[in-house]
This record gives sequence, C-alpha cells and structure tokens, in this order.
Amino acid sequence: MKLGMPLLYEYGSIAENLRLARELALDFVELNLNFGYCRREMEAGTVQPLLERYGIRATLHFYDEADLGSYPEVVDAYMTLLERYCRAGRGYVESVILHLCPGPVVTIAGEKHYIYDKEYDDYIVRLLENLHRAERICRDNGMDMVVENADYLPPFTRDAYRVMCEEGFRFCYDIGHDHTGGDVLDEIRREVPLQFREFHFHDGKDGKKCHLALGEGEIDLKKFKALAASCDAWVNLEVKQSADLRSSVPYFRAL
Repeated sequence: MKLGMPLLYEYGSIAENLRLARELALDFVELNLNFGYCRREMEAGTVQPLLERYGIRATLHFYDEADLGSYPEVVDAYMTLLERYCRAGRGYVESVILHLCPGPVVTIAGEKHYIYDKEYDDYIVRLLENLHRAERICRDNGMDMVVENADYLPPFTRDAYRVMCEEGFRFCYDIGHDHTGGDVLDEIRREVPLQFREFHFHDGKDGKKCHLALGEGEIDLKKFKALAASCDAWVNLEVKQSADLRSSVPYFRAL
C-alpha cells in the first residue's frame, strides 16, 4: 500500500507540495489539472526532474467536471485535454483519476431529478464507449485509468457500476464522498466485485461535511484502511491543507 497527498490550494508550485510529501515520508502526490500551476509545470516539462529529485511518485487527477457520459461535442474536448496531459505526464504519471459525474440535474419542487436516470440506455452506451477511449489514451502513455465516485451517486449509477465492473474498469474509492452521499458505493461494492486500485481518505461528519482531517468526523477509517490494504491500493489522504495533512498522516499510520 502506497500513501500520498493531493496538491494543495495554499501552495503555488509542485515543489512546495513535494517538500511536504518528503517531510511526511509519503510515497506520492496526486497532481491536479484543476490547478493552473500544475498544468503550467506539466506543459513546461519540469515535473519529472522534480519528482526524481525528491524521490516521490505521482498520480494525476483529471478535471472534476469532465462528464464522459455526455454528448460527443462535450466529450471530444475533454479527450483532447486528456491526450495533452497524458503525453505531458508520460514517464512519471502512474494513473489518471476520472470522476463518475452524475450529469445534468432538473430540480422540481425542491427535488433533484437526474437526466441520466431517464435516459439511461443512451447514457450507458456513451459512457462505456468514452471510458474505453479514455483508457486507451492512458494506456498508450503508460498509465492506468481509475474511475472515482463523486459526492452523490444517483440511482442509475448502481447499474452503471455493475456494467463498468463487467467491462473490466478499475476504481478509486473516495470514502468521504461516499459518506456524504449516504454510503451508496459501500452498498454497491458488497454486491458487485469492484476492483479498487486507489482510495481517497478524508473524514466526514453529519452526512454533509467531508475533506476533514482524519479523526475529526465519524467515518470508520479503520475499516476502510483494512479494505485498502487488502487491495494493495494507493491511498491519497485527500485533506486540503498542510496542517490537516500533518495531523492526518500519523493518525492514518496509527489506525
């Protein structure tokens, strides 16, 4: 099992993150395309020498809003970006993390309705085709692709996970997102033999707050650490500030 951290908003360079990762004796950092400094440094070709200097490995978090179940014009733009940054990360990015986005929502009388629930048959065809396309891009550049659960998994995603599993995809289990969304993925994994390559660890509270430092919420972290260990997974302690990482790393190791 490898232990890592995300790029932090409080920093303005990858080197600052790597210094903290080395201080905390972490194995990897999760680069994040949502951060401009990450994109700039990847495009400049300066990331791999930094990783080698600090002895740290890397994964890559794709754009949060990338919806691979959407329509061709939308997905094509994200595929262009995926190709660009997979090429830029070739030789040092181990895996690429993509969100399973719930898609467009219509709110009626205060209740959310998910378009893909109503259009599931068309949606699942698009999603599988585009996930295979994304996976080929990643593999052509020497990277794995994993699919991460978002904050909430609407009803249609139960069947989507079953089908994705049958298609051989691997997954990133974000335990904080799942807690916020009512532990739906925890239920799904008991029925479907999902293959987890990575985990995102952060604590959650009251079913509303997540990305808390470990020990500040109510998630059964020991249970999920045991699950991650059984998968020999990479674990990203996905708290969002350096102070929380400094407390969460020893907390995780002591679980």
